[in-house]
Amino acid sequence: MTNNPNAPLKTRTKLGIILISVIVIILTAGFVIYININKMLSKALTNAFESSPAGEVYELKFKNLRANPLQGSISVLDVSLQRRESPKKSYPYINSWITLKTDKLVLENVDILLLLRANKLLLEKIAIISPDLELDLNSQNPTFLPFGASKSLVGDGENTVPEAYLLREFELVNAQFRLINSLKNRDFTVDNFNLSFKELDIDYTEEEDELYFLRELEISLDKFSGSTKEDALQQVNFSDFRIKFDSVDARKNLDTLIFNFQNFTSGVHDLDIQTRDSLFHITMSSFDLSYRDQTIQLEEMSFKPNVSNAEIQRNYRFQHTQFSGTVGLINFSGVNFDSLIYANSLFIEEVSLDSISALIYKDNTKAKDLNHFPKYLGQLVNEIKDPVRIKTVKATQVNVINEERKPDGSLARVHVNNGTLEAKNITNLAPDELLTIQAGAFLAGKVEFSLNLAFSYSLPQFAFDGRLLQFELTEINPIIKAYSPIEFKAGTADEIKFSGIAQSTRSGGNLTFRYHDLNINLEVNPKENWINSIVSFGANAILRTNNPAAADQPPRSVKFLAERDMNKGFVNLIIKSILDGMKETMNPSKENRREFKEAKNDAKNDR
Repeated sequence: MTNNPNAPLKTRTKLGIILISVIVIILTAGFVIYININKMLSKALTNAFESSPAGEVYELKFKNLRANPLQGSISVLDVSLQRRESPKKSYPYINSWITLKTDKLVLENVDILLLLRANKLLLEKIAIISPDLELDLNSQNPTFLPFGASKSLVGDGENTVPEAYLLREFELVNAQFRLINSLKNRDFTVDNFNLSFKELDIDYTEEEDELYFLRELEISLDKFSGSTKEDALQQVNFSDFRIKFDSVDARKNLDTLIFNFQNFTSGVHDLDIQTRDSLFHITMSSFDLSYRDQTIQLEEMSFKPNVSNAEIQRNYRFQHTQFSGTVGLINFSGVNFDSLIYANSLFIEEVSLDSISALIYKDNTKAKDLNHFPKYLGQLVNEIKDPVRIKTVKATQVNVINEERKPDGSLARVHVNNGTLEAKNITNLAPDELLTIQAGAFLAGKVEFSLNLAFSYSLPQFAFDGRLLQFELTEINPIIKAYSPIEFKAGTADEIKFSGIAQSTRSGGNLTFRYHDLNINLEVNPKENWINSIVSFGANAILRTNNPAAADQPPRSVKFLAERDMNKGFVNLIIKSILDGMKETMNPSKENRREFKEAKNDAKNDR
């Protein structure tokens, strides 16, 4: 009848009014039900939180709630979570706190009927959008929530163990994050902090442990900045940080956290650190780590002072060697992360470094610390408390400048260019083995040399042998003048070969220095040039200008003996050994002259 176009107009009008009224009633009823459901859900959500372990120490507030029963989702608006001023129960072991404020918190796939009927929140996903998050840490092992507490810990005679909890997915998106460590006076801020995980399964045991399982955990952030008041680092900044864990199992109690995982990766860019005294600046362009691949890679690292060498040296009473420089690439391969994490043991197959540029500076106008006795590398490695074994360390494109301020105030500089190095068997687990090093480079970019070292772990000694190929003697004047008053005016070194054993107080060995057309300048008194000229003339008259002296004679090989400066390290002793051998060659001792005479007689007899 209602579809009859011939029905009276009055009848059609009444039917329209009735239909509109029904729609209005349905909409009104639906709105009232929706409002009431939202109110009931708000109350149920509050009750569910209040009855949870977190509700005993934290307070949850929100202004509004919007539910979509058909999709099973709830949007909670203007949310805040903060520490209760008066906790419902006393948990003395809770030492750290969470504060959170956000405009929107989304709960997905919620069992709304269960929430309304029993005040139990069962859902699959939580998403927190653009929150302000603050963590206040006050312990090395931070505890934010109650455990399944014992009577002695709860303090009210109850002994309750919370139910197990399962959450399929969690997302914290674009958080502004502040981390405060009251214990160590640290304060860090993070921009666009993101955290997500899947398949969170929490269980509790009567032994007051929390058991966790996570199928996947991922953390990332855009920018990190912070300061410390008590650490050696004053300011820390970095960007584009990320870390991802797969299949995490964890067990946490009041003082211990034990965890296992199948894989994790991590990376960071643009690391920028200022030391607490503001003297040094540390940077790194990128860091990447892979647990499964057992690798770590660092790119473009630098360690440089913010002030002059003289200003740094003012902080030291005695002679102090300072280092600065850059490394283009560092690769760690075959890293045993399990031994590092669970046993504090460092086991690495290979470390490779490329494009190293280093500056070593020392002010020798200062007094020596007579109580400082540098140890050889074997003993330094032995002093490492935790187990260490690094099978190989390789370095390529090594460039080093050694700069020393001499006692007279002048500067001596030695350049080592285009160097390579390979060290093997760096360990404190095998005292009967040797730490070996093979190195090669160019002095002043012109003098090619090679050096082999073998350090004992059981004794303070090392063996060394090396070779310098043909070069003009004037090219090593910067090195010679740093250690003696001699300067080469002319001459060619055809070859220098040496080998020896360095013990704790001295070194001894053999050296062959083949050269021709030698001419030296011996500077006894820098202010009296005429005296220096006479001394140099006399010295050149005594010294042999060629070795071998004639084509039919063998080259002079000598024994050397160098006393160690006990306040300096092994490099200084090697240099002194070479210089002593060169001196013995040019002006041999009685013993070396006798041995050379025997060598000449043997050569004649062979002919």
